[in-house]
Amino acid sequence: MPANGHGNGLPLQPRLVKLSRHRLRSFSTRLRSFHLPPPRASLPPTPIQVICISDTHGTHPPVPPGDLLLHAGDLTEWGTFPEIQAQLDWLSAQPHKYKVVIAGNHDLLLDPNFRINHPGRWQQALKAVRGSQYNGPWEESRTDQDLQWGGIIYLQNTSTTLTFPHDDGAPERTVTIYGSPLTPQYGVSAFQYPKDQDVWTSTIPAKTDILITHGPPWGRLDGVKKSGCPFLAREVAKVRPRLMVFGHIHVGYGIEETVYDTVGRAHQGILGGWAGWPSLFKMAVSTISGRILRRSWRRAAHTTTFVNAAIVEGWEQYKVKNQAVVFSL
Repeated sequence: MPANGHGNGLPLQPRLVKLSRHRLRSFSTRLRSFHLPPPRASLPPTPIQVICISDTHGTHPPVPPGDLLLHAGDLTEWGTFPEIQAQLDWLSAQPHKYKVVIAGNHDLLLDPNFRINHPGRWQQALKAVRGSQYNGPWEESRTDQDLQWGGIIYLQNTSTTLTFPHDDGAPERTVTIYGSPLTPQYGVSAFQYPKDQDVWTSTIPAKTDILITHGPPWGRLDGVKKSGCPFLAREVAKVRPRLMVFGHIHVGYGIEETVYDTVGRAHQGILGGWAGWPSLFKMAVSTISGRILRRSWRRAAHTTTFVNAAIVEGWEQYKVKNQAVVFSL
């Protein structure tokens, strides 16, 4: 007898019965509107002031004072050596105790494989800045190894843990930051991956306090076309960092907050497409119990604040439009 009962010798594939995704999302959104989230955790007596910027594209916008300066990529327009070095010099001169930077898809020099895989695009970038920023042909041979980083901490799919002492005698605080330049494929740019490829699952350390990525997760300040990555959104819902900073989608500039309790995580999964009707049942149970229990009896919620810190507007003639975002951690 044929393996699949149809005479073609192929193995039998299980049939999945899928109910309307639109109906599932509608029920989830309606149910979430009745949910009473747990109380928020209070800020420490002396919070850390985090300054968030992204997508400066060669501009030097005003940067407010603070303890920690984060740049979420696209330092430059073309990604050549003199452009990147100019931005590093500007960032190094800022007075913040720590300065943490990742690359973006425009920062071609920082992608070790880009010049090998896309020599034509690299030559186009060199030609664009030749005569305006290069002092001579010798500069075209410079690589990322020749960059002077000053006191900047550069993250490329890596983490760093920073210590913040307090002058008032309070215990010092440590903050763990994970940074990645990866974004879904769009055109020929640096640090990109196919849109249907999951590069995020189990990559972000569980104890991450601040997550910096160049691109947004799906559904979070990612523009009207929802250009964010669903795989990244699923990983963020699992890790639940206190703060996530990104850019890339200039029109998505802003700040929003999500409570990742049972209801929040299930709702995100349903909207993102990786959770189904069982998650809706969990939402219903949690919503009912939340209505019964007093908020004071419930533990503080895991809250993640999302910041799209894109500074400039436009795609060719970059102009500073937005201000740096200040966040108290």
